[in-house]
Amino acid sequence: MSTIEKSIDVNVPVHTAYNQWTQFEEFPRFMDGVREVKQRDDKHLHWCTNIGGKEKEWDAEITEQIPDERIAWRNISGATNAGVVTFHRLDDHTTRVMVQIDYDPEGFVENVGDLLGATSHRVEGDLERFKEFVERRGQETGAWRGEIRQPTAQPPTAAERRPGPAPARTVAPAAGEVRIPVVEEELAVGKRVVQQPAGVRVQTHVTEKPVEESVRLREEQVHLERRPVDRPLGGAEAEAFKEGVVEVKTTSEEPVVSKRAHVVEEVVIRKEAREHTEQVRDTVRRTEVEVEQSTAQSPTTAQPVADDEAEYHRHFTTAFANTGDAYENYLPAYRYGAELAADPRYQHKEWSAVEPEVRRSWEARQPGSWERFKDALRYAWDRARGRRTMRAA
Repeated sequence: MSTIEKSIDVNVPVHTAYNQWTQFEEFPRFMDGVREVKQRDDKHLHWCTNIGGKEKEWDAEITEQIPDERIAWRNISGATNAGVVTFHRLDDHTTRVMVQIDYDPEGFVENVGDLLGATSHRVEGDLERFKEFVERRGQETGAWRGEIRQPTAQPPTAAERRPGPAPARTVAPAAGEVRIPVVEEELAVGKRVVQQPAGVRVQTHVTEKPVEESVRLREEQVHLERRPVDRPLGGAEAEAFKEGVVEVKTTSEEPVVSKRAHVVEEVVIRKEAREHTEQVRDTVRRTEVEVEQSTAQSPTTAQPVADDEAEYHRHFTTAFANTGDAYENYLPAYRYGAELAADPRYQHKEWSAVEPEVRRSWEARQPGSWERFKDALRYAWDRARGRRTMRAA
């Protein structure tokens, strides 16, 4: 599997960027090679693409969707691919959109082309076009504010619920205190417009029918005859010995047809909107904090933490003091690196193997700060790993 990670800062509020991304059928307007995206239901999409002159189709499932935070997906047909888009509020008018895609390079290119731009260049171009699209409008074309959560673990059995010692976690307090947040979810219900199959379709076409009318027409004719006459020449007839020409013309009428259109009927199409109230039921989560008293640690037990703090401060003075930043800003990174080194999941892994996962975890805590703190985190990791190796020896 290969991974692509790209991000871009968009000059719209976080809810606007998130709402626009939920309009999956709008993807062809800014994603290169995507011809059509059909949303089957809240969780399933059908993709149609034309990449490199090849028509490809596949189905994808949305595995997680949390408003204003993240949208994750995986394919359920075609080559293996999955990914997540996260939204980070930088200020009231700026949002950082981060895309991570995991895919099979060979099967991906060979079988389904380039979903969302499987190459780094395509992903970067799609994000640039998304930025231009949403900034130009200044608002989203639609929104869906529902949630899709990852499946939760099955409730524990009676045997698993028996009291037992909880795993201990050592926290080095900053400024003499430790803060444990109590988090409670709130239900946010939105709505979106969907096209219904019911409706009316009106088509017009032109027909012809024969008609006839009667009209009286006038036509002139000339008749010539000779009559024998015996009377003296006089009056106007005295001019009869002069030469001349007498011409008589005739006229006739012919039918002229013209048409005049007028409205005899009209069809009126009218929509009526009705509203109804629908009850939405879901579950929200809340953290509960249980406090247990424990015996104080001996000075020898706490000594390694104090030693680490002193060594972290020495390293900060050497590596970062000239940046003008404060040691207190780097201390969480040092502590987090030492905490990861003690995690059983990473005890037999090298830094290069765990760095991508560590980066995603750190960015979830402090978006956009990985490059700033990664060296401090790596130093604490190496120091803790080195101390554990010496103890094992």
